[in-house]
Amino acid sequence: MVGYDAFIERLKADAEELRDDEYISEDDGLPHCKKCHGARVYVSDDKAFVARCSCKCQTEERERQERLERFRERQKGANLDARYRELLFKDAVITENNGAAFERCRNYLLHAAEVREHNIGLYIYGDNSTGKTFLAACLCNELMWAGYTCLYTSLGEILNEIQGSYDKQGESEGRLLSGLQARDFVFIDDLGKEFIGREYDARSAKWAEKKLYNVINARYVIGRPTVFTSNYSIAELESVLSLDRAITERIDEMATRSIRLKGDDFRETERKTKSELAKKLGI
Repeated sequence: MVGYDAFIERLKADAEELRDDEYISEDDGLPHCKKCHGARVYVSDDKAFVARCSCKCQTEERERQERLERFRERQKGANLDARYRELLFKDAVITENNGAAFERCRNYLLHAAEVREHNIGLYIYGDNSTGKTFLAACLCNELMWAGYTCLYTSLGEILNEIQGSYDKQGESEGRLLSGLQARDFVFIDDLGKEFIGREYDARSAKWAEKKLYNVINARYVIGRPTVFTSNYSIAELESVLSLDRAITERIDEMATRSIRLKGDDFRETERKTKSELAKKLGI
């Protein structure tokens, strides 16, 4: 235990006791933070006990670091590609075409507790390069920042994992589905591409269709939200890709709200930017 007088004497005698980001306040003669001006020393009412303490900005920084660590832990199980792991809504390029979609997803995040409770999903669709995956990845990361558990995957990845489980003792499709059920939110990216050209491999397409139904049904029965992205509208999943109506109707019910992205071509913009840079470099 250190008393007030002893602490002051030590402070005067030892220059190292005062840190680089501190100054001595004229009001109490104690170290204060240069940034927030909060006290860095706690003194009991009777001055019998003095101890170092955190100021407001130190406390906020510690809480931020702890939150970041929890976020990184959730990310480990989320399966997001490395290029999408840092994306948040603030990183988006908002245009006339995508502004409304981002605003709706921000509202989805704002009301995440109600969305989770009532199993309200989303269906984000549009042409290639319009930013569907970017938008979904932003929403996924924002939900994890807010404390929810997420999984970001695709039907192709799920099918590969199911096929791989047939050769691994102790693993099964049931275990995979249990993992899908354990997350607060599941994102299924680029739905539909697995069924392009199904007329050339009808047997494989029907197997994939059956597994897709099992996946979405696992989320449906547990009552937790799923966010889909696709090049196709829900109606086109049936009319263009010939998906079974039981599947499209279940997706339509689970998605609750559809968001269409159109007009932008972010890949073409990126290609032009890189091309201009290469030109400046003499390439």
